Amino acid sequence: DEVIVVCQPDLASLRNGKNMIDQLKAKRPNDHPPRLVLNMSGVPKRPEIPVKDFAAAIGVEPDVILPFDPELFGTAANNGQMISETDPASKSAQAIDHLASTLTGRAVEPQEKSFLKKLLGK
Repeated sequence: DEVIVVCQPDLASLRNGKNMIDQLKAKRPNDHPPRLVLNMSGVPKRPEIPVKDFAAAIGVEPDVILPFDPELFGTAANNGQMISETDPASKSAQAIDHLASTLTGRAVEPQEKSFLKKLLGK
């Protein structure tokens, strides 16, 4: 089993994430170390801890950094779609595909839209 800890690049999330990762490492000494995902990176007008400093303080390098993209995530949620269906070329979709590939050990296969989906614009 793999554990993924998701944090935002702020002080409260750093504190909570570090505590969680330290506890997981202590309770699961023979397992793969927890993976880190930094979510909502790059929120305008919000002070953030730089990724390098965050990783050094928490003791784990992030596997994925998801950028702040409210339009993409909002559109996907409203349409009932996955991020990679809404905009497969987005940084978020590529980051999620990378994480899935890392966890499963399988390469991500690009999906082509069917003729009907192209025709209907979905």
